[in-house]
Amino acid sequence: MINLRSSYPIAVLLLFLMLPSAAPAQQPLPAEGDESQLLTVLNSDAELFDKAKACQRLAIIGTSKSVPVVAKLLADPNLSHYARFALESNPGSEVDQAFRQALGEVKGRQLVGVINSVAVRKDEQAVDALVGLASSDDDEVAAAAVSALGMLATPESITAVQQALSGRSSLRMTAADACLTAADRLLTEGKNADALKVLSSLRSAGLPKFINVASRFGEIRSGSRNVNDLMNSYLNDDDPALFRIGLELAHNLTDSDTTGQLVEQLDSLSPVRRILVMHVLGNRGDVSALPTVIEASSSDDANMKIAAVRVLGTLGDGSVVPILLQTAVSADEALATTARESLALLGGDDVDVQLAKRLENSDGQERLVLVDVAGRRGISSVIPLLLKYVSADDPELRNSAIDGLGMTVGLKEYPQLVDRMLAMGSSASVGPMKEALRKASQRMGNRAAASKVLLDRTAGASAAAQIELMGLLVYVGGEQALTGVRVAAEGNTDSAADAATQALGKWLTPAAAPVLLDLAKTGNPKYRVRCLRGYIRIIRQFGLRAGMRLQMSKLAFAAATRDEERKLVLDTLTRFPLTQGLKMITPHLKKTSPLREDACTAAVMIGERIVGSDAKSVAEAMAKVVAVTKDVEIANRAQVLIARSK
Repeated sequence: MINLRSSYPIAVLLLFLMLPSAAPAQQPLPAEGDESQLLTVLNSDAELFDKAKACQRLAIIGTSKSVPVVAKLLADPNLSHYARFALESNPGSEVDQAFRQALGEVKGRQLVGVINSVAVRKDEQAVDALVGLASSDDDEVAAAAVSALGMLATPESITAVQQALSGRSSLRMTAADACLTAADRLLTEGKNADALKVLSSLRSAGLPKFINVASRFGEIRSGSRNVNDLMNSYLNDDDPALFRIGLELAHNLTDSDTTGQLVEQLDSLSPVRRILVMHVLGNRGDVSALPTVIEASSSDDANMKIAAVRVLGTLGDGSVVPILLQTAVSADEALATTARESLALLGGDDVDVQLAKRLENSDGQERLVLVDVAGRRGISSVIPLLLKYVSADDPELRNSAIDGLGMTVGLKEYPQLVDRMLAMGSSASVGPMKEALRKASQRMGNRAAASKVLLDRTAGASAAAQIELMGLLVYVGGEQALTGVRVAAEGNTDSAADAATQALGKWLTPAAAPVLLDLAKTGNPKYRVRCLRGYIRIIRQFGLRAGMRLQMSKLAFAAATRDEERKLVLDTLTRFPLTQGLKMITPHLKKTSPLREDACTAAVMIGERIVGSDAKSVAEAMAKVVAVTKDVEIANRAQVLIARSK
């Protein structure tokens, strides 16, 4: 079944906004005490706030005993809202009787509230009273009554709502909304025929488009007639809103006739609508539409041709490979790009085999397309050809093959690709090769074996080669890669330590943090600052728990030997504002501190985030900021925080 309300959210939202709100405003915290104590409060001269709290508590624990006392408050302008809140959740039948009695006694806004409560409790015995109120001279009362009648959805209440459709103009929209509400409830209860009668009454009422659209969805949901006939009717309707309903139906209907009907509709539609229906055919996934899509791929309409070629990628199979290949070498760049994307997505067991075979005998632009597509599809059988093309004279073919290898090679070919990169020197293709190796490194399933390939080649390599190899270990990741990089960073070879510490500073997981901290404290003095900055980067960029970040910040600050890194830590603390972070900054809020201004700025930034949860700590810190900062703006912000802390 199609969920009609969720399928047309704008109309539903508009209808929802028109409903009189029955939701309570934010309540005070409930009072403690048993029912008798709370009723004593309500019968006393207690403050309004205390009585409101008592009502809220009675909403939780109230029984039939509390109904007479609370019901007396329904006419009170200050407490009526709280009284209704207390009564609505009370399971006693006495509540409905009290609300019905109040319908004839209270006036104005209090009456509107009682009407809403009757609707919330779905008290069908109140229909007669509500029918009378629907003709009230007070438009607000009448509208609330009509809405409530729609929610009750009894035969009598629906008749009253339908009468309101042709009544005074101020109630017509409310009545229309009530009809939709009633129909929705009837459909939920399985009373489809009754729902259809309600919806039909909206057809000739001359209502705004969004109401008509919502009613059409309701008719479809109620099974008013053959849904496919409705789809065809809406697809040919001049009204764009109804056409969209037709598209929605075309997308969701699963019967076998729908595809054929959509194909038949294509020629009768405008060019823009034809393209939209073409996309729906692709989304449906019904291969019976494939001949039509193939025909449309040679359309004179450039936009239709692109749409059809795109749909071939989702609906086609191996039989459309020649069509897409021919299109992919088109001079029309947009069309050719779409064809390549479709070839990359195309399903079918024989597609990869066809593409690989064609690549063996291809040349020119078609070869470039096939190399690109083979890489995107990850066709491993073409790896030998791609490796061959890495040495091609044509730079476009060479770079395309390199890119394809990045998406296809496995561990078996990985060493060969690494060696190719190391041998390239300053070749123009070394950049694409490095990028391809990064992609391949991330794809390696056996990270230990891939790490060994790279680490084995670092021995005796040039400084530049070591940097590249260590950089690839970042993308391989894992325990073996990290261990190998750490050993190199701790070793006596300066070039290896340089390459290793650079790699650690770019590590893609927080696992490198302990290694970086150790190296920042005891490693090669030449690279300690680099390692500490890499450690701080992990604190700043990775989604660590706040407590872990705070502890790491303390360790980083303690390991720092320069104010530059200490300032980085202070700034880092502002990214996860905590009272503990503010306290870590406080010792530097001194005139003699070289970090004074940075500490003041960080303290204010944190204070602005936590003043609501720890006003005392913020006030104490801001007093120190005001006393030491020379920055007028920071001082003013601190003064504001002091005022907010009181």
